[in-house]
Amino acid sequence: MRSNEVAKLAGVTVRTLRHYHQLGLLSEPPRRANGYRDYSPADVARVLRIKRLAGLGFSLSRIGDVLEEMDAEGHATSASALDELDRELALEIARLQEQRRTIAELRAEHLDPDLPVRFARILRKLAGVDSLAETSPDDRTALIVAAHLYDEKELGELERVVDTIASERLVEAMERLDEKLCALAPDAPEQERATLAAESLETLVPVIACFDAANWLRPATDRERFLDEIAFAGYNEAQQDVYNRIERGIEEIMTERAQRENATAASPQVVHEPFDSDATS
Repeated sequence: MRSNEVAKLAGVTVRTLRHYHQLGLLSEPPRRANGYRDYSPADVARVLRIKRLAGLGFSLSRIGDVLEEMDAEGHATSASALDELDRELALEIARLQEQRRTIAELRAEHLDPDLPVRFARILRKLAGVDSLAETSPDDRTALIVAAHLYDEKELGELERVVDTIASERLVEAMERLDEKLCALAPDAPEQERATLAAESLETLVPVIACFDAANWLRPATDRERFLDEIAFAGYNEAQQDVYNRIERGIEEIMTERAQRENATAASPQVVHEPFDSDATS
């Protein structure tokens, strides 16, 4: 049989047959005098077996071994291969079900599909931001990268920060600070920079209380440095200087907090024994 006849009979394409040859799943048959390959009934059976196993979920890279194992055992099934495939399919089904749950949440809440659900919900809490489409190109880049690089602990901290900003009614105050920072000229004088940094730290007191001191006091990771690079892109020297002063101020607050916590943990606990009136009688 010629390749196009085999392909039609087996319900595959001639290109698929060539792919099977390249992978070593199907031996290349001899050619006739006219140059066409001459497939035997055994070749057709081989193609049908490959197609069947692929349809069950076996990857093409594994089908060759599965066929060898089945033929060596001398019966039509391979229990170990099927057991392994069943476990893999169970995991795949669970993954697909989780994907469907995520899609349902995105649709129901009209969240950005290119953001993790938890981060998209946090973003929704920010005043004036309902989706990425409402942010500037620079902010959009920073948010997308942060959304995919933040771990669960960092997301938890971000969630606390956003909730605190809302509960403490800091939105307007922070917007005013942001406006002042954006208006800061590259050659802004020292006094203006110091005043803005001090005002920012004072406003951020409730927010700073949400921060994890351990995160602030450890060396920055490559990922965190990359996020900082994105966050500060486009800012002039004076604006960057104010950000650095704010960060140093937060680090000082975190250091003081860590020292207090360490001192409290190290102090001996005085245990008061209950008063026994009989002992004094």
